[in-house]
Amino acid sequence: MRILAIPGSLRKASYNRALLEAAKREAPEAIEIEIYEDGLRIPLFNQDSEGDLTPQVVLELRERIRSADAVLIAAPEYNNSITGVLKNLIDWASRPYGQSSFTDKPVSVVGASPSRFGAQLSQETTITVLKSARARVVGGTHPVKEAAGLVDAEGKIEDGATLEMLRQVLSELAEAAVSD
Repeated sequence: MRILAIPGSLRKASYNRALLEAAKREAPEAIEIEIYEDGLRIPLFNQDSEGDLTPQVVLELRERIRSADAVLIAAPEYNNSITGVLKNLIDWASRPYGQSSFTDKPVSVVGASPSRFGAQLSQETTITVLKSARARVVGGTHPVKEAAGLVDAEGKIEDGATLEMLRQVLSELAEAAVSD
């Protein structure tokens, strides 16, 4: 089973990238996780660039989502909301109208933040946007609070509760993907 993991941050030391790296390490052998690395290359969404003018990187993103069995999104929180990077990626992937790459795709959302709220609001907003993009959202929010204290000097998350949550999310996502 293949899961495409999408970080909602471009920052190298992102807590949310660390979450996806931890998920990749914790995944059972039957699950292959690919972390999407091209977020910076995706231009701002512009409906004038659809059709024949759609950038190649966007076409590749859409295909990677379609060919994955499921998607795992790590949604950081900026000013109590979804990041521009993540919203832009979802906008491109959900277009053109009626042809969303997320249609019926099992998607789970996790999120980490240095605050005591764990990117809760961003995850809620991301879930709302994904539902509009016709994704089949699996589970609810999975806030990782006070993430600065959970990431070690090498950028790894070793916190037992966080790793257990990630294993559970992967299990639920895999179950949803095979029930298609």
